[in-house]
Amino acid sequence: MDQRAQISVEYILLVAIVMLIVIVFAVIITDQNEQNNVASAAQLGATNATANLIFTNTGQSPVKVTSVSMTNGTTINMTIHFSRSVTGQESVIIDSITKSLNSAGYTNTSKTTNSVTLTTSTGVSVRHTYFITLA
Repeated sequence: MDQRAQISVEYILLVAIVMLIVIVFAVIITDQNEQNNVASAAQLGATNATANLIFTNTGQSPVKVTSVSMTNGTTINMTIHFSRSVTGQESVIIDSITKSLNSAGYTNTSKTTNSVTLTTSTGVSVRHTYFITLA
């Protein structure tokens, strides 16, 4: 009888360790997935805005999104880089980024003429605050 109980305890400990590892990885993956989704939505919004600007104003030279840089931490600074200056079109691009974030399900946004602030939460507390600017 003692040997069967020993096997049960070992089995329970093994299952508990496996579950702990899965939970730790799930938390890390969820965090990275959120950051990737926000970066993709912001880049897509900026790309759509620059494409629309070129289509509606044929005299304007093409501009493309070259990169999106991010910092880590609770407050994530995200900077969207372009192939040339977008001075004068910031508000149109910011509006498009906000629409893209809203379409991706991120509705807790606020914007100014040259930045977007997005706050995500875990349901209980704030997970990240994204501060998105144009470069």
